[in-house]
Parts: sequence; C-alpha cells; structure tokens
Amino acid sequence: EDGEFAIRTMEHINQKVNEFKKEDGHLYAIYGTPAENLCGVQVKQFRNKYGIVENVSDREYVSNSFHCHVTEDISPIQKQDLEGRFWNLCNGGKIQYVKYPINYNREAVKSLIRRAMKLGYYEGVNLSLAYCDDCGHEELSMDVCPVCGSKNLTKIERMNGYLSYSRVKGDTRLNDAKMAEIAERKSM
Repeated sequence: EDGEFAIRTMEHINQKVNEFKKEDGHLYAIYGTPAENLCGVQVKQFRNKYGIVENVSDREYVSNSFHCHVTEDISPIQKQDLEGRFWNLCNGGKIQYVKYPINYNREAVKSLIRRAMKLGYYEGVNLSLAYCDDCGHEELSMDVCPVCGSKNLTKIERMNGYLSYSRVKGDTRLNDAKMAEIAERKSM
C-alpha cells in the first residue's frame, strides 16, 4: 500500500483538531504512540466487529501509530523515508524505531542516526541480543540455541519504547500478541 489513505486520514484528523482548538482554545495535539497493550486488544475488537480481514486482522496483533508493519522487509533508510511522511502530522510527540540488523557495526549505526537527525527525527535504535542460559552462546536473534539445542534463552528486545527481556530462562512476561509481533519483526 502507498500510504496515501493513511496520510489523508491524518490530514483530516489534524484539520478537525485545528477546528476544535479554534472553538474552545484548548491545545489539542496528535500523538504518535506505540499504544502498549492495544496491539492485541484492538485486533480482538476489530475481529468481533468485522471478522478476520486479510492483511488487517489476520495476525494476533496490529501495527500502530504511523509505523510500517513490523514484517516489512525494508532497510532502515526505507523505513525512515516511509514513516517520515507522517512525521509532521503527529505534532504532539512521536518516535521512530528502526531495527539495525548490522551486528553492532558502530560506524553504520552512527551514520543512520546522523541521517535521522538531519531529517529531524527522534529515532529509537533497536539492537537485539539473545544468549543461551545453558552454554552461553550469543547471537543477535535465535529461538533455539544452534550450539546445544536449548530453548532456555534470555532475549533482549525493544518493547514499546524501552528495552525489555522478551524471554528470561526460556519464559516470558509479555502477552501473546507482543510475542507474535516480535517473532515477525524485520524492520522494527
């Protein structure tokens, strides 16, 4: 999808917000939010009303705010450019998250952050790490240790604006919707 419908929707919401500001003098603003637990709750509400719709409610979660879907197989620069179209439409606060699948290459990370800064973005950098609690093997991402076959892993991921352990000793505190989203992440 080209995003034009979403942009027109955001422009319409901003127009209404400006009308309300003029009417009552309150300083309303549009906030681009990760919406924490809403990713799982909202898909259930949608399904109850409309059923399962392909590419809308056929996963256990929905993407939120102006972010590209986490399954989009795009580069960090493509993600910056696609989401940047919405940047000025969220005047109450926003953040852009980009997953850097570059093995902690500091120069590459610095270059991408500098690009985001030049574009005026407040950008969160996502760097994941997983390690095996049984043998100590580390990788950027794994669900089963390739060295010893253990699923007893500790995994660190970005979760709604902060780093969190998605797994500790093979177990999780996160809801099923967030775990489904994490499993499908490519660009975020």
